[in-house]
Amino acid sequence: MTDSNSTKPDSNEKISFDWDDSPQQATVGYDPSEDFTCKASQAFDQWFACITVGKQLSNYYRYGEKRGCSKHWSKFKLCMAMKIRSEESGKAMMREYRAKQQAERDAQPNVMD
Repeated sequence: MTDSNSTKPDSNEKISFDWDDSPQQATVGYDPSEDFTCKASQAFDQWFACITVGKQLSNYYRYGEKRGCSKHWSKFKLCMAMKIRSEESGKAMMREYRAKQQAERDAQPNVMD
C-alpha cells in the first residue's frame, strides 16, 4: 500500500494504465491500389518543389547532373486530365499510369538481385 502523502507505489502494487480498447475502424476490403483519387494541388507542389533552385543545386552537387522532374509534371497533367473526364475514364487513366510506374520500377536494378 502507499502512504497518503507519497505518490510512489509499493513494490507489491500493480500499476494499471487505461488503454483505449475501442475497436479500430478499418474499412473491410479496402485495397489502396484501388484508390483513384489524384490531388492536382499536391502534384503541382511536388513538381514545383522539384524544380526549385535549391533542389536542383543540391542534386547537381551530389550527383553531378540536373534532376529530372518530368515524373512530377506527368502526375500533375494526369490529375488535371482526370478532373475533366468521367469517373470510369479517370480510373482507367490511373490504372494505366500506375501500371507504367510499376513497369519502370521493375526495370530498374533491384537490391535483392
